[in-house]
Amino acid sequence: MQPQIREIQETEYKILCELDRVCRKYDIPYYLSQGTLLGAVKYKGFIPWDDDVDVMITASAMKRLDEVFPGEAGQEYLLTNYRVERHMALSWSKIRLVNTLSRPRLYREIPVNWGVCIDIFPIHPISNWGWLRRIEEFLFRCANKLLMAEWTKYEDGRSAFERLLEKTPLGLRHAVIRAVEALLALHGDNSRWVLLPCKGIKVVKRSLFENVTMLRFENQDFPAPSGYHEYLTLNYGDYEKPLPPEEQHGHDERIGEIEWRL
Repeated sequence: MQPQIREIQETEYKILCELDRVCRKYDIPYYLSQGTLLGAVKYKGFIPWDDDVDVMITASAMKRLDEVFPGEAGQEYLLTNYRVERHMALSWSKIRLVNTLSRPRLYREIPVNWGVCIDIFPIHPISNWGWLRRIEEFLFRCANKLLMAEWTKYEDGRSAFERLLEKTPLGLRHAVIRAVEALLALHGDNSRWVLLPCKGIKVVKRSLFENVTMLRFENQDFPAPSGYHEYLTLNYGDYEKPLPPEEQHGHDERIGEIEWRL
């Protein structure tokens, strides 16, 4: 049975609170992101029609979270990515509630955990040099496209190029994304620019994330980037302007039919 939007939001909020608890305990910095950040700014909680939670974390801090979360969080939570589940085809991580289900019927044959989840987008350092930065962004886009071929093969309307990518061995796809991530990591956390694999992949100034401000989201305060106004403007334009009714919908209407179990 299709759950109500508020039921989905409450389930995702539970996962977010568990992430926050672990990050606070181990002093791991992270930030609200995307529609979750927008909801905190405009509504002090979920956007009424939004059906997911997004956060950001530096790639170096993500390594620490990978280490501590499985042992610290309850067994009902799974921190997953392509390094954990072989057929995960995303360049970011998710925390899933393992005894639930949120699976697009289109992807039902993909053998990964499809529990209700929140998204964790890594903040990758990238070169300060313009020409090298563009090359590294191009390499990441290619590696990301190659990784996602594991899922796009279930979609209609694929191009000949996408069909070619699907024939690339899965192990090679993982090797390519690991190599590109390792290349970006060489810049360390002092680079003036960062790459974000969300909202179509963006390169932005690190200064947006240099300081943290706390914003109310539902029942407690969560960390947000100090430059959230500029960040939201880059992603949404005039984000304070109300959306027309036809654009007020969550991911499920774009992905297609989803199987739910809460």
